[in-house]
Formats: sequence, C-alpha cells, structure tokens
Amino acid sequence: MQDRTRTDVVMQDLTPRWVAAVAAVAAAAVPMAAGAHVGGGALILLLPTRLYVAGGVLVVVASFVLVALVPARLFARLESTGIRIGVGRLPGGAALAAAPSLLSLAVAIALLAAGRLGSRDPLENPLPLFVWTVWWIGLTYLHAALGNLWAVLNPWTGLYRALTCAGPLRNWRQWPPLDYPERAAHWPAVICFLPFAWFELIHPSPSDPAVLAAVVAGYLLVHFLGVLSFGEQWLERGEAFSVFFRVVSWLAPVGARRAESRADAGGRCEIEVTAPTLRLLRQAPPDASVVALVLLVLASVSFDGLSRTFTWLGLLGENPLAYPGRTVLMARNTLGLLGMAVALSLAYVIAARLSVRLASAGAPGGSSLGVLALSLVPIAFGYHFAHYLPVFMVDIQQALRAASDPFALGWDLVGTRDLHVMSSLLSDPSWVYAIWHVQVAVIVAAHVAGVAIAHALLLRLVGRAAATALSQLPMLALMIGYTMFGLWLLSAPTAG
Repeated sequence: MQDRTRTDVVMQDLTPRWVAAVAAVAAAAVPMAAGAHVGGGALILLLPTRLYVAGGVLVVVASFVLVALVPARLFARLESTGIRIGVGRLPGGAALAAAPSLLSLAVAIALLAAGRLGSRDPLENPLPLFVWTVWWIGLTYLHAALGNLWAVLNPWTGLYRALTCAGPLRNWRQWPPLDYPERAAHWPAVICFLPFAWFELIHPSPSDPAVLAAVVAGYLLVHFLGVLSFGEQWLERGEAFSVFFRVVSWLAPVGARRAESRADAGGRCEIEVTAPTLRLLRQAPPDASVVALVLLVLASVSFDGLSRTFTWLGLLGENPLAYPGRTVLMARNTLGLLGMAVALSLAYVIAARLSVRLASAGAPGGSSLGVLALSLVPIAFGYHFAHYLPVFMVDIQQALRAASDPFALGWDLVGTRDLHVMSSLLSDPSWVYAIWHVQVAVIVAAHVAGVAIAHALLLRLVGRAAATALSQLPMLALMIGYTMFGLWLLSAPTAG
C-alpha cells in the first residue's frame, strides 16, 4: 500500500468499563485481530492487553462450543438453502460477454499512460490509486458481495476471444498450443502472488507511478502470453487474482453458473441466491496449491502489520523512533515475509493433520486440509476488510479526484477535480468510533462464519458430531494462538 504519514488515533474516554470489555471481546473474534494495523496507521486502544486476550479466547471458545451444539440436520438444511433463477442465453453471445474485458483492457491502457505521463504524486496520479485502492481493496470487497466479477472484468479474456474468433488463430481457443499440466494445479498462481506481496509490502516505492506502470505492463503481458499458450485455463489456474477473487466470491450471497457443461460465454446461465458464506459449503475441497494461496494471503497481511511494530524494528536492530525506510529494511523484511508464510503454513498443516488424526479413520488427509482451508476464507476476508477499511475510505476519494485529471493537464472529466478529500475521517473521534464498530461487526461475523463452515464441512467428512467437535480442537488451538498474536499487534505501537 502507499506509504504516507497518518495521524495515529488514540481512542480515549472509553467509560464505563463494561463498554471497553464488550469492545475487547468483539474485537478479538478474528484470529489475527483486524484493526491492529490498518493502512497507514494503527487505531491504538488504551485498554489492558490481558482484557483483550481474555476476551479473544472467550469468543473463540464460545463460538466453537455454540456451533458444536447445533444439530447436524440443521447444517444439512443450510447446505441446500437458496434459490436459482434461470436467465437463459445472454443476448449478443460471446461478443457481449467479451465487452467488459475489452473495456477493462482499455481502462488499463489509459491508466498505464497516466502512470507514465501524469503527475509523479501518488495521490494525484490515478494509477497507484486505482491499483492499490479501487482494484486490490475495493474489488475484493465487491467480490464478497456480488460474486466473481473478475471472471468477466479481467483484461485478457476479451482480447483473446477477439483474436481467436477468426483468422489464423480461430482454432486456438479449442486447441491451444500447449496443454496445461495437471500436476501444476494452481501453483503458478501461488508463485505469481508472492512477488505481488513483496512489491506491495517491501519494495521501496510501490506507489511510484512510473515504477508501478512498468510492473503492471509486465504483469499484463506475461499473463496474456500465458493465455495464448494454454488458453483460458491459464486464467483459471495460473493467474493469481483470478484464483484469489474466485475464492473470495464464494462468500457472496449471489453467484452465476452455467447451466450447460460445455457452454460458451453466450450459453444458458442461472443466478444462485443464498445466505452469505453458504456457497462455501458447495465447493469441492481445494487442492494444496489453493490452500497455499489462502495461507500466503493471510501471511502477507499479517506481516504487513508486524513489520511496522516497534518490536519487529527492535529485533532488526533499528530505532523505531527513527524509521529507516523501506530501502534499508528490504532484505530483512523479505526474509520476514517468507518466514511468516512458512510459519503460518507449518502451523496450519500441523493443526489440520492433527484434526484428521482425531477424526474418524479413513478421512483423507489432503481433503481435510482443503476443507479446513475453506473455513479460513471468511476470516481472511474479514481481516482484509478491517485492515484496509480506514485507508480505503480516504483513498477512494483521492481516486475519484484523480480520475478527473489523469494526466495533470487541468482537465475535469467527471467533475471531481476539486473534490475535497475528507482525510479527517481518521482523526475525528466520531468517525473513528464508527469505523471501529464496523470493523468489529464484520470481524465477529467472519469469525463465527469460519467456525460454522469448518464444523459443517468436517461433519460431512467425519460423519459423527462428537468426532467432528473433537477433530476441531487443534484448529481451535491455532485460532487461540492467532488471537493472542493479533491482540498483541493491536496493542503494539507502530512506526513508519
């Protein structure tokens, strides 16, 4: 995200004490305690750390117990809850289906031009604001609400279909030059996401318009070559954000699906409407590569919070009160990011394997790893939401303003050039309280959903309620550990 100085907000006057206790318990409902580090500054709550830790442990344990008491037949009913609405064939067929992708490509090209030719200020140039605010934050939010939008908005599908609809490439769509190797699974997407996380969190200037333009252009080119080589299956398996957004879209209450198994973009479709997160129950257990991607996303946002704490800087031998900048810390933070990913993966694998041991004999281990990974999806989104919400509320205004004058030529294309950006959202106590309460509500809902999803899927896998509850104990221990770590992050002072 863009590095900038934010005024750290100290929430004071939290009386009476029971209000503080309730806030602490609710805030602890996510294993990584979203709000510990949000965007460019932390919301520091002057409450005893032990109160937060105790509240967090109580919420984790209580949610586990309550879900374990829910009758198994209720979970079976929930799995079939929802309605399906047939929408027939899309008018205009494949040509209309490719239009959003072509428009997305045109927008991307315009943003690249603005990155090279527009203002050097990351808050005035639309490219950094679009990539880090509109796309990485806002589009993730939309996927959790509206389903897999990236499937039609990605900038590669439209151009690929246009090139392969006629001429010498007309057979490429059905018979691409290369067959995607099944053994590769989604590992190319995992390998693709790691440099993205490194660039966002560790590179000295991820918001420099010229640097970002070069990175985005290279990313677009590499993955278009992948689509040309392997067909659209490359996007389904090899492009990190096609996989990531698809996983996030399983949280949405709505989703589109093709009614025909081999339909093209103009085939018959139906809209599925259900309760939020229930579509996770209808997904096949993801393979190890998708599990790795989910864990890598969690590790990256966790390290984003850790890397600015006084404790981390002290471990690196740096004075937290004289933040040395990203360049000085680049090598050590790279090792820290990798270490966080390895540590989280090991902890998850150990907990999941122990869960299988405690479950009924014959439950396939790899499948159980995937089932439990699905339970991390709402927690990951809840943390992503809270982590970025404050900075999103300010930077989305900056993006609207920059969109009116993308090349710094005095234009006012959409009438927002003189928009007054309300940066006081992060310093006004009333706004801070409101933001905090929204974060808490989302976090609590996400954690409860994660526990419920894990129980429902393991119940289907194991078959016995008692064995299911027992098999969740290692994951419960992992969640308690992450709660304690997250609550420490919440109370830790940050620099930079």
